[in-house]
Amino acid sequence: MADFTAEGGGVHPGKPVIWPTGKSSAPVSGTSEAETAGGVRGVPPRTAPARPGEVAPAEGARPTAPAAPARPAPSVARPLTVEDIRAHLLSLQIEPTDFNTKLASLMLRNGVEVSRANFVKLMSMLQGTDKSQAMQEAAVLLLMKGIDSPQAVRVLGQFFAENPALAAQLLGLQEGLQNLSSALALGKGLLDSNLISQLTALLGQFDETFQTISDKSAAKVFGRGNTINDVRALKALLQGIQEKTPTSDSPQAQALSSALMEFQGKLDGVLQNLLAQAILSQSGRPEVNYHYQQIPNAMFTPPKNFEIVIKRDGEGKEATIDPRNTQVVMSMETENMGKMVVSMIVKDNKVYVIFVFNEKDYGDQGRTLIAKEFGEFQQKLADRNFLITGYQVKVDPAMCNIRPYLIPMLPRLEDLLKKIDIEA
Repeated sequence: MADFTAEGGGVHPGKPVIWPTGKSSAPVSGTSEAETAGGVRGVPPRTAPARPGEVAPAEGARPTAPAAPARPAPSVARPLTVEDIRAHLLSLQIEPTDFNTKLASLMLRNGVEVSRANFVKLMSMLQGTDKSQAMQEAAVLLLMKGIDSPQAVRVLGQFFAENPALAAQLLGLQEGLQNLSSALALGKGLLDSNLISQLTALLGQFDETFQTISDKSAAKVFGRGNTINDVRALKALLQGIQEKTPTSDSPQAQALSSALMEFQGKLDGVLQNLLAQAILSQSGRPEVNYHYQQIPNAMFTPPKNFEIVIKRDGEGKEATIDPRNTQVVMSMETENMGKMVVSMIVKDNKVYVIFVFNEKDYGDQGRTLIAKEFGEFQQKLADRNFLITGYQVKVDPAMCNIRPYLIPMLPRLEDLLKKIDIEA
């Protein structure tokens, strides 16, 4: 059974590109095995010692001039092909189906070693899912983070497939909460009056919490862990109340049942989003060791999403965010220039900033505006002891999104992975 020898578990940006068959992608140099006089290729000739320090030629051989050193065989680098991947899967005793081949390609693009053990883990995590591209990406990312959980794959795969915006979800949750409060008021005779009173007060507290998350100070007060626990508790409480709600065809009973179901569905959407963010923020290999969070941007009405990724320093669970040595990526909607991604690379208090826009016209507007406001931006960072060394404005639709920073894949497999053959 073949296995890979790529150091660190595979191929990814910033490390030597290694084709995982035990052969380095660096050009192979060396001499081909040459036939010796009186011998057979690969078999040592018989010799008889003449005197110390001297080796007699093989019996029957004619004296010859010393042979010139064999020249290294020329090497040829060619793009990695689908057939190479299929052949490797066969060597691992894995059926090279279209699905398996695509999954192996995705592993390579993420720098994950295509070993039998890793393949078995991924297939196990994908059990019970639709095995879509989003689910595959989720499973590979979790493997890079050292998480082996089918449930986590389903949560993260759904997040990748639907791209939910927390800002819109929270707005819908507040609307659902108001509908539920109204339904409780209309259906007072359906439940115990004390229960309705306590539930109404509790819903009011949650309304204030959701409003706080959506306001301008959300970045400072939004604690994801506490919110997840609170949402779970409220959902469990509402499920219990739904079970106790009497079945009736009356308009009040129907309205209460509908409002309870609708609000629980919206609670579940928010919960799944927050859980996906928590999973993404788990530690792992350096290239996926970051903190990720969505924050409602209250500068828009209705609020839009503001996404942030902050790289951790170091590896594993001991890794922390070092504000003097990190990378901060922010994705946001702008009023006049569409979506924009700002990436700040921080090294020893020195900051290099990259602004990425989705379209050329927006990029031209952004370049003008940034040049105009750059002095003020510099000063604000200087007040916090950071020095901006420069900035760049780019137009790149592919990178004007947070996903490439969450799943940092190699750009093109055929460009970055080379297999070395020796010419015959």
